[in-house]
Amino acid sequence: MRWQLTRPQFVTPDGDLSKYTVARAVQEIRANNILLKAIDGKEKRTFAYPCGDLKIGGVNFYSQLRNDFVGARGVSPGLQTAKQVDLDDINCYSINGQNADYMIGLVKKAQQTHTLLVFLFHGVGGGHGLNVDKGEHSKLIHYLKDHEKDIWVAPMVDVAEKIAAEK
Repeated sequence: MRWQLTRPQFVTPDGDLSKYTVARAVQEIRANNILLKAIDGKEKRTFAYPCGDLKIGGVNFYSQLRNDFVGARGVSPGLQTAKQVDLDDINCYSINGQNADYMIGLVKKAQQTHTLLVFLFHGVGGGHGLNVDKGEHSKLIHYLKDHEKDIWVAPMVDVAEKIAAEK
């Protein structure tokens, strides 16, 4: 199941993927990667499907971008071992209003099962329609810090590279 069936309110009409062509999306994404590289010098990146949309006009547009990215974060929830992870659609848990107990519970489950856990945050502390309370987010961060010897927390690009190397 995908995250959203209709365009979320925060997506402007000119950013609505239903109005895009695959060629336009690929061109814009590649142009942004060039801009980002000019800013930070990094060659490797990961992708996040906008609003969880895997297709434009019925076409999986990421297939044309696969070589541009180390991996792509989707929006379907799930905990998977490195061998189970599909680097073209990495599972994650979208956080919108859940409390720290819920998030820390997911962390503990991932620890117990030795699986990958990815959180998707849009807003922390307000200012976005998809939001997590700042205090609840802080509790999660403190839990991760308190257990940093037992939990690997890393940028998505590092995680994707490690998974690719293990496959």
